[in-house]
Amino acid sequence: MPSRSIIENEPVFIIHQRPYSETSQILNLFSKNYGRVDVIAKGSKRPKSKFRSFIQPFMPLSASWSGRSQLKTLRNIEAVEHHQSLVHSDHFLSALYMNELILHFLSNADPYPGLFEIYHEALRQFNLSDEHEPLLRMFEIKLLEEIGYAINFQTEALSSKTININEYYRYEPEQGFHLLPSDSQIKKYSGGQIKSIQKMDFSESDTLLAAKKLTRETIHFHLDGKELMTKKMYKSIKRD
Repeated sequence: MPSRSIIENEPVFIIHQRPYSETSQILNLFSKNYGRVDVIAKGSKRPKSKFRSFIQPFMPLSASWSGRSQLKTLRNIEAVEHHQSLVHSDHFLSALYMNELILHFLSNADPYPGLFEIYHEALRQFNLSDEHEPLLRMFEIKLLEEIGYAINFQTEALSSKTININEYYRYEPEQGFHLLPSDSQIKKYSGGQIKSIQKMDFSESDTLLAAKKLTRETIHFHLDGKELMTKKMYKSIKRD
């Protein structure tokens, strides 16, 4: 999407923030119509800054910025819906995980409106239900689709044969699903599970677990050996 000098009242979430000077910060925004946008929030660290109370993650915001370079200047930012974060401590790591995927995989200034809506809905639902795993799987699948790494749920990797709900398959992220012989002891994904994941139907617990294995395997492959910070945090919590 071509760069515009002034953008006003754009729906955004703050994905990450870091110091820029003694009084300012750089904010990594995820916006509905402009994708990832980096802005300087001048004076945001001052006690009386108009930005200060709104610079927190997982809060639906409306932002305005200006500038033609990749690093924009924040002009205004304010809360929408309500003046609080959508995520409480129980789901903080899950929400942070989505933020980390956005930072790592999404390009600046490319719009991802569908992914933005799934992200927003996931944050809303985190506080309404303990069943956050289906939302994470939907987000991961949509993110992979948006960045060009979509999982082919339709056909086998080395042929045009349709995935059969009565067969079993192994999965390779760089190729896709491979049909397993009927006498194989490796039964990683059933055709029924694959089709249910394609339809985002996670009503069966085994399908939800299969979806988690599938998306994590794919994301790990495309991270090219990098370990996400949220994974390290989760491992540390489990050890404690």
